[in-house]
Amino acid sequence: MNKSYQEIRKHIDSIRLIDTHEHLPPESERVNKVVDVLSQFYLHYASSDLISAGMSPEDLVYIKDTKIPLDYRWAIFESWWEKIRNTGYSRCMEIAARDLYGVDGINSETYKQLSRKMMERNKEGLYKWVLHEKAGIDVCVLDTLREDYDVDSDLFVPVLRVSEYASPRNKKDLEVLGKQFSNPIHNLGDYINLVKGRFDALEGMVVAVKIALAYDRSIFFEKRTFNEAEESLNKIFKTKGFSWSPIEGTEYNELVQDGPGREELLPLQDYLVHLSIQEASRRGLPIQIHTGLHEGNKNIISNSNPELLVNLFLEYGEAKFDIFHGSWPYSSQLSALAKNFQNVYIDMCWMHIISPSRAMSALDEWLDEVPVNKIMGFGGDFLCVEGSYGHSVMARDNVARVLAKKVNDGVYVMDEAKKYANWILRDNPKRLFFPEK
Repeated sequence: MNKSYQEIRKHIDSIRLIDTHEHLPPESERVNKVVDVLSQFYLHYASSDLISAGMSPEDLVYIKDTKIPLDYRWAIFESWWEKIRNTGYSRCMEIAARDLYGVDGINSETYKQLSRKMMERNKEGLYKWVLHEKAGIDVCVLDTLREDYDVDSDLFVPVLRVSEYASPRNKKDLEVLGKQFSNPIHNLGDYINLVKGRFDALEGMVVAVKIALAYDRSIFFEKRTFNEAEESLNKIFKTKGFSWSPIEGTEYNELVQDGPGREELLPLQDYLVHLSIQEASRRGLPIQIHTGLHEGNKNIISNSNPELLVNLFLEYGEAKFDIFHGSWPYSSQLSALAKNFQNVYIDMCWMHIISPSRAMSALDEWLDEVPVNKIMGFGGDFLCVEGSYGHSVMARDNVARVLAKKVNDGVYVMDEAKKYANWILRDNPKRLFFPEK
């Protein structure tokens, strides 16, 4: 490694990270169950690579079932592991195995030892050890709002997910929402009061609002009138009742409430998204939006092109939009948007493990094209805490390599590179999510 990289990497290793995005369950949920390498390291991401490589969904479920002896599951897993071991997702997990548990690689010689060490560490204090001590993370912005995170309050701050209330399908969904938030919904006015009530109730608790609707629809959220949204909502109320629908894979039926189709509900959802952005902006809360790649398989990637968000950027100039995952593979489009719009920020959460090389090339380009105060360099985005650690190591390394290249090319002097490292990995997310701290 060249001297510039070594100096910058040493500096970056000293930076206390602010993690912009995590999906981690409460620690109590993790430590109160049996865990091993297959049940945890392949919960998601690498599991998508396994399916992509050809593993059957049934085998994926099988290898993660801790009630089945680990040896049996490894026998199914091993040949597929060799097919995906080259990917960023897999590299991340091997880094975690090495650094956290002292195991050199995940293979037939190490999987039992690794699983045993995971169980030995699977106790209270795990998250603090992995995130705070080993990964050097001060705080994680958590994509979940649950009361049982209180024990980890020094590590996590939550966001409000718009999908919590913006995806009704039938009368039953509306009834459940009304009971959950003590705000019965009989008309659009009631619905608006429910949304505003959520924001009021969570004032000072959440640090952002999250829109992750790209998994179900296009992220073009059209401007809708009150009357259009009301007509869409009324289509739910006008359904006559229930119908019998077969339960997939069984000989039984279940009672399912009739409701309008997804397209018919878009005006209501669009209206609620716009309302949420207005309420978030009024309170100074950034709006996090999923763009680019979807977790899992067989998704429609074009639904999450960040160019679809331009109408929001234009209308809500006072809002701050935190655009997730570097919009991979639409990273160049995101660059143009962040360059053009003052209210658009780039967030590299998830991106370093999707493609380490593309993360570096994108960051290299963004540093030439976008003001550096608008780039957030790391969000672990994991269901297992070990993955968050491995991702943090990869993120630090990628940022160091890009900045070292800039120094070697004569673009930055060393002090500039170190300052930009601080901004990308800590100061920028701190300014965005914790402006008064």
